Amino acid sequence: MTAPSTNPLTGMRQRYPEELLVERHVCRVLLESGALSGFQEYDGPVLEPFSLFEAKSGGELVEKQSYWFTDRGNRKVVMRPELTPTLARMVAARGEMHLPARWMSMPLCYRHERPQRGRVREFLQFNLDILGADPPAAELEVFLVLDRMMRTLGVSADKFRIRWSSRRFASAALAALGVRDAAGAFGVLDRRDKTGEAEWFGMLTEAFGSEETALSVKKLCEIQDPEDPFLTGLLGECPELAEVRDFGQLLSGSGMRSAEFCPSVVRGLDYYTGIVFELTDTGGENRRALCGGGRYDNLVGMFEGRAISGVGFGLGVLALTLFLETYGCLPDGLEKTPPARLFIAVFSRDELAHALKLGEGFRNRGIPTVVDVSGRKVAKQFQQASRENYPWAVVVGPDEAQTGILGLKNMLSGETRRGGIDDLTMLVRGNG
Repeated sequence: MTAPSTNPLTGMRQRYPEELLVERHVCRVLLESGALSGFQEYDGPVLEPFSLFEAKSGGELVEKQSYWFTDRGNRKVVMRPELTPTLARMVAARGEMHLPARWMSMPLCYRHERPQRGRVREFLQFNLDILGADPPAAELEVFLVLDRMMRTLGVSADKFRIRWSSRRFASAALAALGVRDAAGAFGVLDRRDKTGEAEWFGMLTEAFGSEETALSVKKLCEIQDPEDPFLTGLLGECPELAEVRDFGQLLSGSGMRSAEFCPSVVRGLDYYTGIVFELTDTGGENRRALCGGGRYDNLVGMFEGRAISGVGFGLGVLALTLFLETYGCLPDGLEKTPPARLFIAVFSRDELAHALKLGEGFRNRGIPTVVDVSGRKVAKQFQQASRENYPWAVVVGPDEAQTGILGLKNMLSGETRRGGIDDLTMLVRGNG
């Protein structure tokens, strides 16, 4: 019989302790940044009816990229490829609720895609949404949270941009340029930053059947200011142009500098209706967007006719972590964080019970403590304490067990201080 492989299934997630320390640091910053603006955590089921995502996310995502199957109850179900349709279902099911609502979540999601840098099949995604708030104030609030996350993670302002546009604006602009199938054109526009310029222009020409139209669309996508006169000449004073100009003015008035108007940003999910945006790496090391989102006005209403708008984003934690590694934004030595503050070495089996009781005493005083139960020689135990970066260590031998007086060793300086558990607790906490 062949031995089982030690590898996980392709694209499936696993984290060793030192890797999980880094991921938890990133997740903590994301959640704390959201909490500073009053966002509350929620979660939903991993399995959902196939029809929920078929109707809300678009056929390609659910049919070609999702994990779906028929369960034992003969129901067609899907492992969530994203969370926004679940959010809409939960809001519709709750009935009356205080609005606007600010919700955030850190779900595991699943997509059967080709694994590549920053993109796997089982992934942790941070979601943040405002429900029941009118544009453009809700969009600005979401942008501000996203900007704060990046700044808190130590990313310099020149390394990222929140690139934005509007699907309503894009549809109107493409129609004015003679593009009849605006929705079909979105997929080509979305490829702009994922391919070379020449290849992308070839895709435009093929999609629109005219080099002249392709040139016009290319010019549209190169505009960086909603006030550009080209847009006035193309669209006049239509509400779609007014939407992006109003939001641009709001961003400018807020003092936010990381947002950048980009008409080629349209996002691929069918439920977006207004402002859409992506968080991108301006250094060119990561071609895919780190985060994407936008306004969705019709999702909740599709369940029961009650109109509750929403705006939010999903951010891949793996892609963000790789971005932070690329630019040296992760704290030094994070992966070397010790399992606990205090390591208790045990001289012999005779002192084991006392050492375990002592460990509980330190834990009851709020000190994370590990008691070595291996039965190895003390020297070997201290080698482990040093290897795993414990800042403090004590040995429990016959004298310590009898008197209760311990020798606390600072593992960095080598200095030893003696005292009882209360005195040493202050030292280990850093208060003495």
